Amino acid sequence: MGGVGKILKKCLGEMSFNTGGGNINWFPGHMAAATRAINARLKLADLVIEVRDSRIPLSSANQDLQPRLSSKRRVIALNKKDLANPNIMHKWVDYFDSCKQDCLPINAHSRSSVQKEV
Repeated sequence: MGGVGKILKKCLGEMSFNTGGGNINWFPGHMAAATRAINARLKLADLVIEVRDSRIPLSSANQDLQPRLSSKRRVIALNKKDLANPNIMHKWVDYFDSCKQDCLPINAHSRSSVQKEV
C-alpha cells in the first residue's frame, strides 16, 4: 500500500463495499420522521406553500410528496430568487403559469418578499 493509501486508511479506517448487492438505506431517520409528520398535516391543510429552490425549481421538488400535493391548492414559492439568473426566473414563472400553478419568486431573507407570499 502506497503512502496515500496508508494516510487514507489511517484517517478513514478500514472500508469495504457491499459486494453482495444487499439493500442499503440512505434515507436518514429524521427525514423519514419529517415525511410522516408532513403527511399527517397534509390531511388537515387546505392550502400548501411548497418552497423550492429558484435555481433548480423542478429538481428541488420533493417527488415523494407530489402525488399527495396534487389534490391540494398550492403555491410554489421559488426561494433564493436573489441567487437565480434573473433572465431565466421569469421563464420559470411563465412555465408554472402555463401549468395553471400559482408561483411566486421570493427571498426568504427579505421580510418584504415573504410578506408578498402571505
